[in-house]
Amino acid sequence: MLKEILKIEFSELENIIKNPSQFLLQEYNLDLSNIEIYFTFIAILLFIVGLSFEVFKPKTEILDSDLPDNDYKSNEIASNTTIQKIDLANAYINMGKNTRAKSIIERLEKNRLSKSEKKEINKLKKLLNE
Repeated sequence: MLKEILKIEFSELENIIKNPSQFLLQEYNLDLSNIEIYFTFIAILLFIVGLSFEVFKPKTEILDSDLPDNDYKSNEIASNTTIQKIDLANAYINMGKNTRAKSIIERLEKNRLSKSEKKEINKLKKLLNE
């Protein structure tokens, strides 16, 4: 098909652009109206332009200020699994299921924890000992 396209002289190119349906009917036996051809061409062109914008747009870094705060007193569910487990242990203590809370805390202590997570675990231990 590329070889056939290259055989087209530039003088014929203007006629093909003005009336592409006639060219497609003669060369490839495709019966499409000019409007259908123009619409298809524009749709493909817009798709390619949109795709190129998506590919070449600059990648933005996620800053620390974009991340949620590790505020344990808020009612939001944290995306950090350690914080979720701390919240679960706290819920078990509030329900009176201290043995389940202890087992969660023991498993958490085996992990590497941040200072704030250690602080929260110590608060839960104090609640368990009361």
